Amino acid sequence: MKTQPVEPRNEVADSRRLSFGRDGRRRGAIILLSAFTLVMAFAFAAFSIDVGFITLTRAQMQNVADAAVLSAVLELNPNEDQSAVMAAAKQAARDVAVRHRAGDWDSFELDVENDVEFGRSTYDPNTDKYTYQWGSGAVPYNVVRVNARRTIVTQMDEQGNSSQSDRRLPLFFGPVIGHTHAPLQVSAIATFQPRDIMLVLDYSASMNDDSELRSIYTVGQGSVETSIHQMWDDLDQVTYGNLDFWPDWVTVPGETYDFDATWRTSVVDVESADTMDQVRLYFSNGNHQTFAANTTSGTWEGTGSNAGSRVTKVRVYYGSDHETIDFYSNSDVIRGLGLDGVAYPYPSGSWSDFVEYCRSHSSSMPNYDYDVYAAGYRRKFGMLTLINYWNKSKPLNSQTPDLWKVSQQPIQSLKDSVDVLFDYLRDVEAEDKIGLSVYTYPSSPHAVLESGLTEDYESLRTISHHRQAGHYDYYTNIGAGMRTGRLELEANARPRAQRLMVLMTDGLANRTSTSASPSQFALDEADLAAAAGVKIVTVSLGAGADTELMQQIADRTGGEHFNVPGGQSVADYADQLRAVFQTIAAARPLKLISAE
Repeated sequence: MKTQPVEPRNEVADSRRLSFGRDGRRRGAIILLSAFTLVMAFAFAAFSIDVGFITLTRAQMQNVADAAVLSAVLELNPNEDQSAVMAAAKQAARDVAVRHRAGDWDSFELDVENDVEFGRSTYDPNTDKYTYQWGSGAVPYNVVRVNARRTIVTQMDEQGNSSQSDRRLPLFFGPVIGHTHAPLQVSAIATFQPRDIMLVLDYSASMNDDSELRSIYTVGQGSVETSIHQMWDDLDQVTYGNLDFWPDWVTVPGETYDFDATWRTSVVDVESADTMDQVRLYFSNGNHQTFAANTTSGTWEGTGSNAGSRVTKVRVYYGSDHETIDFYSNSDVIRGLGLDGVAYPYPSGSWSDFVEYCRSHSSSMPNYDYDVYAAGYRRKFGMLTLINYWNKSKPLNSQTPDLWKVSQQPIQSLKDSVDVLFDYLRDVEAEDKIGLSVYTYPSSPHAVLESGLTEDYESLRTISHHRQAGHYDYYTNIGAGMRTGRLELEANARPRAQRLMVLMTDGLANRTSTSASPSQFALDEADLAAAAGVKIVTVSLGAGADTELMQQIADRTGGEHFNVPGGQSVADYADQLRAVFQTIAAARPLKLISAE
């Protein structure tokens, strides 16, 4: 049997045939995989575009809600009709909303009747949380919520027919998977942030200067005298001896003989029950001059070299007998004023000191009575000059304690202005707390914390009105007042409250509690306040205030400086101070909150 030869196997050819078969199958798989991948990539791209558009629109709508609610809150006022407040707030929210873009809308139309809500928040100090009430019963309103929506909205026309408006956000690729629009809604709630406010007030002695005759060149003599007369009215028009309100010359009666001598500086009037034989005048230049009288009354003054000379004594002769009245004897003048049997009414001072204040001028007391002299009252005595003596020489509460009752200026204008702050915060129920630091204090720490932070505004009002210019001390230690206020805020301010200090002065820092200068001490305290998150609003009152220092203090803490300049009437001071404290009261910070 013949066998067939076996053809040698071509492994290369077999390999190529096998390779060609596998490659074809791979190519088919890759094409299918690529198509699937492209579809998925396209789907993810479409999804990403829509999601990004939704995210962008939501962020824009949140801006709408935030801006609208902050604008609406500014219209809240508990002292006005709440329906009018609601209308104004809704209009404010609408006006702001239309200025914003929201996705495919260039202007967002806010449905204010349905999407602007009003309510009231109440702080519970026991839980340190706020509770919220919404609706018409939550008056007066102090919180607003704005809902910005892109949803299907049902609207009613005037005839009561309803219609729907689709305000949802249209999608680019959503229809591919059956979603043509996306509903969106965001909310924002806003209210006024509560404040913890420390009043740091200057109660130095200069805070009564506008009620002193020294100020007649700046505010006018009529204004000063009106102020002093008001003080007299506040004291129930009290009088001592035979003092009238308006100063007049003193008439001193004789003790041995029946005559009266009225001293008018360089002139003396004498009225006698009996005929006088002679009258002798003694002068400040050391001379004396004798005049024949032979009368029961007359007026005498120096002649020749004594012309115009100040009379110091008068001697009245009856034959060889005589009696002398010494106008530089305090006891004689006090007797002439009817004060010899009247106790001086206050702890510091005396009738003798008052007499010398109105009469004397010496090298040991330079310009001691210059203000009285400039006003035309030198060597005249009255309740006006007595009150001026208290204001200038005995202003402290330990010296003349009744002065807190009277309308000293400008401190009375300050008290009234602080009342404006109290009244406003009480009326708006702002939940602001206020404390009071007064400077200067005669001992360490050179300022006194009259009251810690409290919502009892009436107690603060009482404290403020029971303090007088120079209540504790004459001087101006601004830094000490700031330090006392700052320490109270650091210790007792609420965590979520804005920390604010209102610093007022009418003068220059002239006392310090550290090795630094008085001004630098105040600036150092400003830096410490800034570090503690305390904003300082400064108020400079009058021409004597260091406006540059007060501006620097405000600037270092991000605060504001108000200047009430000098050279004005008391009424102008009062009006401007009230305006300043009204501004401070109304400048309440807004805050976006969560009611959860």
